Amino acid sequence: MANRTARPATVGVVTRVERLTPRMVRVVVGGGVGGKSLAGLDIGGYTDHYVKVLFPRPEVSYPEPFDLGAIRDTMPREQWPVTRTYTVRRWLPGVPEMWIDFVVHGDTGPHAGIAGPWAARARPGEPFRFLGPGGGYAPDPAADWHLLAGDESALPAIAAALEGMPAGARVLAFIEVADDGEVQKLETPGDAEITWLPRDGR
Repeated sequence: MANRTARPATVGVVTRVERLTPRMVRVVVGGGVGGKSLAGLDIGGYTDHYVKVLFPRPEVSYPEPFDLGAIRDTMPREQWPVTRTYTVRRWLPGVPEMWIDFVVHGDTGPHAGIAGPWAARARPGEPFRFLGPGGGYAPDPAADWHLLAGDESALPAIAAALEGMPAGARVLAFIEVADDGEVQKLETPGDAEITWLPRDGR
């Protein structure tokens, strides 16, 4: 196996879990143990900041610090943690605190996935391991108007972009969700027209 320089994940701690809608759960991450601290994260310049969340496989024991590169070098692929990319819904550097919103499809069945069921079961005190952040978009204050569109999986990024709009900026946002129960109150300093598009089983 090739030798690699250690690349420890940032390890935060789940501080609270909020059910925003029947299908959306917010996991709030704070603290910082081992590896890097949340206080040192470079978040805030973009509205589409994202992190790569590491979901350990429950039957596998991993070395600490949690180094994804070393794990991939020394363990078989079927034991690697599952990696999923999520938008940072909000970053509060003074705390420090990071919000991640998860779409929850249910705990079982072909559409359950791994991240949604984890978020639905998450409890304060659990470790939250991730790599990043990355990002590259922020609303252009020189733009005549802005168009945002997506379904519930894009909603955290759309909401963050709305909050980051220049004051009075013209915005059209189209958001597809499962039904009226998934509509959220979104805030923006811009002049936004937000259209919700419930699928209602379609």
